[in-house]
Amino acid sequence: MHAVIGLISMMFVASADGIAVGDLRGWTIVVASDAIPSERYAAEQFQSLLEQAAGVKLAIAAEAPKPLQNITIGCGKAMTASPVGFGVDDLGEEGVRIRIAKDNIAIAGGRPRGTLYAVYEFLERYLGVRFLTFDHTAIPPGAKTARLPCETHTHTSPFSFRWSYYRENAEQPAFAAKLRVNTVTRDASLGGVTRQSLINHSLYRQLPVSKYGKTHPEYFALWHGKRDLTVGGGGPELCVTHPDVAGIVAQSVIDELDKDPGRLNVSVSQNDNDAYCHCDRCEAINKAEVTPMGSHLAFVNAVAERVEKKHPKVKIGTLAYWYTRRCPKTIKPRDNVQIQLCSIECCTLHAIDDPNCARNRTFCRDMRNWRGVCKDIWVWNYNTNFRMYDLPLPNLRSIGANVRFFRDSNVKGLFMQANGNGRSGEFSDLRNYVISRCMWNPELDSWALAGEFCRLHYGKAARPIMEHLTLIHDNAERKGCHPGCFPGPEQVGLTPEICQKSLGLFGEALALADDDVIRSRVEKASICAYRAMIEVCGQLKYVDGRVRLSFPGERDGLVNHYAELCKRHGMTMASEQTPIGKYLERIQRIAEGYPACRLENEIWRVTVLPEDNAKIVEMIHKPTGRSLFAGMRSTGTGPGTHEEWWEHEDIHDKATAFAAKQDGQRLTLTRQLPEGSTMVRQIRLDAADPNRVFFETTITHHGDKPKTYGIKVHPEFDAGTKSDKSEVMTAYVKRDRWMKFNDEWDKHQGPKADLLKDAKGGGLAFFNHEARFGMLVSYDPGQYAEPRLWWHPERAQVNLELMTPSVELKQGEALKYAYQFSYLSEAPK
Repeated sequence: MHAVIGLISMMFVASADGIAVGDLRGWTIVVASDAIPSERYAAEQFQSLLEQAAGVKLAIAAEAPKPLQNITIGCGKAMTASPVGFGVDDLGEEGVRIRIAKDNIAIAGGRPRGTLYAVYEFLERYLGVRFLTFDHTAIPPGAKTARLPCETHTHTSPFSFRWSYYRENAEQPAFAAKLRVNTVTRDASLGGVTRQSLINHSLYRQLPVSKYGKTHPEYFALWHGKRDLTVGGGGPELCVTHPDVAGIVAQSVIDELDKDPGRLNVSVSQNDNDAYCHCDRCEAINKAEVTPMGSHLAFVNAVAERVEKKHPKVKIGTLAYWYTRRCPKTIKPRDNVQIQLCSIECCTLHAIDDPNCARNRTFCRDMRNWRGVCKDIWVWNYNTNFRMYDLPLPNLRSIGANVRFFRDSNVKGLFMQANGNGRSGEFSDLRNYVISRCMWNPELDSWALAGEFCRLHYGKAARPIMEHLTLIHDNAERKGCHPGCFPGPEQVGLTPEICQKSLGLFGEALALADDDVIRSRVEKASICAYRAMIEVCGQLKYVDGRVRLSFPGERDGLVNHYAELCKRHGMTMASEQTPIGKYLERIQRIAEGYPACRLENEIWRVTVLPEDNAKIVEMIHKPTGRSLFAGMRSTGTGPGTHEEWWEHEDIHDKATAFAAKQDGQRLTLTRQLPEGSTMVRQIRLDAADPNRVFFETTITHHGDKPKTYGIKVHPEFDAGTKSDKSEVMTAYVKRDRWMKFNDEWDKHQGPKADLLKDAKGGGLAFFNHEARFGMLVSYDPGQYAEPRLWWHPERAQVNLELMTPSVELKQGEALKYAYQFSYLSEAPK
């Protein structure tokens, strides 16, 4: 356990034998006439910030007016002439050196960014200045009486590529430079960007399916026996062993580099899906190398060899991501190949090299193996909750440890992905500060930096905010959580008690705020506590024909206050994919309440929201009292419901309200589609077969032109267990007999996934062997392309999905499908 973040004093280097900062009055800042733009800007920054910190304003000159009492900035001829001058050839593009003597000071670094970074290093190291946010630079009272030690200080970050992925850096590049983030601006006065680029998905544009798909489908991956050119995630993967493919991609890379000759690297990386090629050639290599990275790396090497002939100084970067993360058995990357490992599977609470965290062990193994064969390793690390940007995420203790692990693994480039496509995520300003400073100097402790930020940014209100952070982290550690980067509230340990205590701490912080500026900062920080309350404490309740969101205590206005805070503080994204406006519209609508319909017999109670895509939020098996969907126990925005989803975005994104007509135990739901088409769903309970819930849907096309329709039947059943053992939570599919198929299953796929492809028995089921219950989905196989399973043990959730075929309908034609749900008290036999 960690103690509450201490109210640490701002630390900076000082010496009784050095120079009193006040004695710098009358000194001159010298920046040579041949200085580059970033060095001239560095001199201006030093002049301005020294005056703010110490009350000392110095003149700037192109030449030293006298031999002594000069502060020489930059590595031009003025540095050469200085008595304390030095060279910078050993500092690369941005290493820093500061030399302080009793009568002269020299500050410089490698070009083009080093001198500017050296000025900020000086201000932090010797005067205690802290660059917290773009509009808050903290200067300690002790800066005016600081003494500068006579020393030579040299520092170079171990990471030549550093990207703290927050919107604030992109929108405020001058601030990003203060944090030494070197990836966001080409402004020469700020030192520009590193000439290396993020290694990212690229094959979709280097061999585009739009250009080659029709004429050369053999260039693309063979997946489940066919060349599917409609795969998502950027498009189909390539057949990387096809004789033509490496040459085409290499030429595309050469053309790209010819247009931008200053670049030092270029990506040649898989697309963002796992449908890699299974042709005989690719499979032979992959089996021999024990990883799909075998064929992929052989392909990357072939591209790199071709590119090297024309661009010998350029590196070819590729992702070790998902199915390619494991290092091949014998194939090694060429010297001009960069490998960027992606940690998307890792636990975010614990340090990646924590030996007690089983979730992180395979990443450490892969890192060790790559480190043994590759000279240029990069890392793509994940530092946010992509599912809920503003939910508390307890990873501030692991950030610094992870950065040190990357440094010790000889990592050269570090991309710390966060909620950079939005503003005002959970403590985004604090996190940007912590991540950026750790990347510049991995010796810094991320938890201590979080405490420093709170004390300086929130003033007297810091104590309860730090107690909130400590509460969230201690609670997750105590509960043994292992959240990834898409966790729900439960995966980070949030409970109603924790959330209510957290909200109370922010109430204390607001009461302690000294002024409106601090109050505004505290309000922004409190957004995460409100989101936690909504997601954890909110429950749907059925009252008088309506379902609405309710909270414990007198908190009816909580959702609206949360919405006000989000708008006031510029929050733009609720998650990686969901704009905040869309989420707020949804959650405020639920808070107001939806009309609800109920079907009920002696076996079932089913609650449906017709105006919310006819979503089923409750299905109670009355003889056992078991709820098969968790929707009523949540806000209705998360998992635990049953819907039918459109597989075509132009329809899926339209309004989802159905008109409802109930006739006893039959509910008829009608939705108007574009061009006058209709979707009619029936949900019914049948007295002749009371154990089943029956569903029938008819989509009728009335448009003049043919249109393609396809549906995913999407029940998110409560599995009643978080066990990831298939002998506890077993999935079954009916072929000529019932077969178990979820051994070694990972979310959506496992080694027996092919059993679903041609299953014609008309049954898909799960059974919890410990709790002795399950659910059966019965269907006509002729109406569906295939069944699917999505199993998420951390959420205690199992989806038994049915996919209709994509069918083109002409005017007057219809797509019809039906299915039934049944409760199981015994496993299928």
